[in-house]
Amino acid sequence: MAHYLPILSSFILVFSFLPLLNKIRKNRSVSGLSLLMMAFGVAQSVYFITYNLYFERFYMVLPFVVTGCLSGLILYYFARYNAKTRERIQLTAMLGFSFLPFLLLLNPQLETAQVLTWLTFVGLIMSSVRVMPQTYKTLRSGDISNLSARYFSLQFIAGVCGLFAELAMAAPSTSHVLTFVMILLTNAAQLGCIQYYKMRPVAA
Repeated sequence: MAHYLPILSSFILVFSFLPLLNKIRKNRSVSGLSLLMMAFGVAQSVYFITYNLYFERFYMVLPFVVTGCLSGLILYYFARYNAKTRERIQLTAMLGFSFLPFLLLLNPQLETAQVLTWLTFVGLIMSSVRVMPQTYKTLRSGDISNLSARYFSLQFIAGVCGLFAELAMAAPSTSHVLTFVMILLTNAAQLGCIQYYKMRPVAA
């Protein structure tokens, strides 16, 4: 039964991104959306995908594939609708910098399994901070025109599924457990910000 949870989580993630992607395509803009959050979404996904493929935890690959691909699609829309040449270069540099820790795999003195385990903790750090720039941007600007409460609420539910799936593993990964916990906390915080700015004009 636990093997189906990552599959369920993947479907939930797809549905979480759809309203966000629809807003972006409708507005032809990614204003109000933190690109750092999406860039970290791509990078952290690659870290966890690599780990899970290496250790043959194939079911756990699925949610990270969905997150990485759809976050990458949003970055594509940024390059298409909003980005100037300088911003495209900055985005490319940011993504390149995010993948630098993979160079540790080139060190013959380090075991691949050990390096990949370390890299999941780099992914954990990215997962822990990826929504924080979005929350800060929302608090600073009050711009929620391209933000979808459904996105963050479904991300939260997907995180719950991922957490239970990981805990059901024969040998749960500490970095994965902590990652799913941080997904719950950060998405709940961002959802609270969105609800605040939705209610504030009514209160005024």
